[in-house]
Amino acid sequence: MKRQYLITMIFVMSFGMFQGCSFLKDLSSMRNVEFRIGSISSVNIGGVSVLNKKKMTDFSVGETISIASKVASKSLPLSLTVHLEARNPNEGSDNAVTNNSIATLQSLEWRLLIDDVPTIEGVVNGPISIPAGGSTITIPISTELELFSFFEERGYAGMAKLAFVLANPGESTVSVKLDAKPMIKTFLGMMSYPGRITIIEKDFK
Repeated sequence: MKRQYLITMIFVMSFGMFQGCSFLKDLSSMRNVEFRIGSISSVNIGGVSVLNKKKMTDFSVGETISIASKVASKSLPLSLTVHLEARNPNEGSDNAVTNNSIATLQSLEWRLLIDDVPTIEGVVNGPISIPAGGSTITIPISTELELFSFFEERGYAGMAKLAFVLANPGESTVSVKLDAKPMIKTFLGMMSYPGRITIIEKDFK
């Protein structure tokens, strides 16, 4: 009886150590994942695209009237798509990709900061597999915020300029960041990425 109990305990402890090892590998894999803002697209102000526009006079008469009517009612929505990029540099054992080296993003809470002003927030729902080997996946985040709620003090011209520079990243003097909290799924259940991270436009190492 004692021998059977001992064997059972050894099995349970061995299983726990194996699972703990798997958990640490999952967590380590996720910690190595790098995030960045790759690009911004589909920028619209008041429902009007600002693609290829750099100043107020680039709007057509009809577009100007449409935007002006929204400004008069103090409603000027800005919509855009932030292309979040994730890269998993893990190689796995013997340079072969294994299940332990694949990172799975279960969800990602985010808040959009424009010129360090916190604006809207949301959640990216997974699961999203991020393969190892240094490949990059793109996660588009489509957002819409009310400019009057966050940038009214800049006036109509200032808010329109904000949209212009967001649509022209090569000339942009506006900073765009995501304050984010990734979540991973492990054998213990959902686990938060240690601390919040700030995702910016940058080059991967």
